[in-house]
Amino acid sequence: MSAGDWNTRLTLLQRAQDPDDHQAWDDFTNYYHKFVMVILHQMGVNENDKADLAQEVLLSLWKSLPKLDFDSNRAKFRTWMSSIIHRRVADHYRKVYRRSEKMEKFRSEEALEESISQPEIESLIQSEWEVYVVQTAMERVTPIFSGKAMEVFKMTMDNISSDVIAGKLDLQRNSVNKLKNRVKERLLSEIQQIKQEMRLFNE
Repeated sequence: MSAGDWNTRLTLLQRAQDPDDHQAWDDFTNYYHKFVMVILHQMGVNENDKADLAQEVLLSLWKSLPKLDFDSNRAKFRTWMSSIIHRRVADHYRKVYRRSEKMEKFRSEEALEESISQPEIESLIQSEWEVYVVQTAMERVTPIFSGKAMEVFKMTMDNISSDVIAGKLDLQRNSVNKLKNRVKERLLSEIQQIKQEMRLFNE
């Protein structure tokens, strides 16, 4: 079975449930490392601790995957993901405040849990995921187009009119619209592809 066939038959997460599939681990970290880093940043994790904590989160996700039931009637993937991030970040803060002898700031487990509420993490994950998908699609699309196509599209995204873009880039207005639409169509296609690849995220 070719790598292409493998990817079309099974989702990344289903493949990653196999602890012997080392390529799945590489693909899994490629997909999620940057995203986990964004979530940790949004949660206020110290820059010096973020990389190590992201690795801990990814390892925890990886180890928990074999136990994950993909039955759509069960918990959503993002709920499962947020619960693991919640536990790892909570553990991290406990260690930090224990070392700094500031545990009095959190006089109970309840206070600590409230400071990094799981529902808030789940909501954060969902909103950041939408941004992440678009950014990932842009990274895939950018090398495909040559010439001024991406420059036209990015200027369009900045709400610059077609006439102004045409003047700045020495293009005909009709060419600007054609380039913009070509990139837009490919971008939308990539977004749908990414969502399909990771469809379990929203189940």
